[in-house]
Amino acid sequence: MEKLNEKLNVQVPGENYHQGLISCQVACPVHTDARGYVRAIAEGRFEEAYLIARGPNPFASICGRICGAPCEAACRRGKVPRVDDDGRFVAHDRPVSIRALKRFACEQAGPEARPAAEVLVPLQALILG
Repeated sequence: MEKLNEKLNVQVPGENYHQGLISCQVACPVHTDARGYVRAIAEGRFEEAYLIARGPNPFASICGRICGAPCEAACRRGKVPRVDDDGRFVAHDRPVSIRALKRFACEQAGPEARPAAEVLVPLQALILG
């Protein structure tokens, strides 16, 4: 009966609580939506992937090659435990190769793949919305 009278300690999440759960985006200096362009690549939407990667970062093509990739260090996939057939822990999984996927998106639909004027059209539409 005493348990019914216990008070619960409830906290309402702050304004940016849910954004803080996306560790790769929080770790990125320009807060690129890596989940968005990784998902777009997986679905074969390469131009959209490029636009997502390029949106907050005018140097997406360069970053796909030389960025220190703090997003990969923060990737939650790297914390997922892998187990063997008997259910015993083997190791942690590896983080998603976010930097390499950004480079791929840029090579498929960015200035490396087509004339700059052609790349600008969807970027202007994105900016002018």
